[in-house]
Amino acid sequence: MVADDIQKALDKANMQLAGGDFKKSFNSFKKIVRSNGNVAEAYFGMAESSIAIPKLTIQEIASYYQKACDLSDGNPLYHASYGNFCFENGILKKGEECFIKASEIDEENSSMYLSELATSYYHSANRFHNMYPNISKEEIDSRALKYILMAFNLTIEIAKSRIDNIEHKD
Repeated sequence: MVADDIQKALDKANMQLAGGDFKKSFNSFKKIVRSNGNVAEAYFGMAESSIAIPKLTIQEIASYYQKACDLSDGNPLYHASYGNFCFENGILKKGEECFIKASEIDEENSSMYLSELATSYYHSANRFHNMYPNISKEEIDSRALKYILMAFNLTIEIAKSRIDNIEHKD
């Protein structure tokens, strides 16, 4: 496919995805990948539309997100979406890596990615705790709190000071 044809095919596949026709959009994105394996948006589209393809494994879907991130490393949306996917499936370490990468790429919105990392990590780690028996509740809380502090660009000392101020005003 030439560039114009790829763009038209991407537009069509994205319209199918936006319209909720996940199977058609998946197949359209897959067709683009078959003709040109270097189209990050097509891999990302395959990952996003895979919601309606029950035969796909978590590993297959993760590979689509990973390929999109590899081909377009500077796209924070790809990294954050991959991070969300990981947390939804209990893949904590990769989820953390993805959100941290998104926050590094998009420094202007870093706090948004880091606060989402904090809450997503917290919920995922608690939800999938049986997969991670070596992670204590305290460790989960501490890690989530670390990311919140990073999101607000606060040191532990400043956070403690702010908490002391809250306690003294109540």
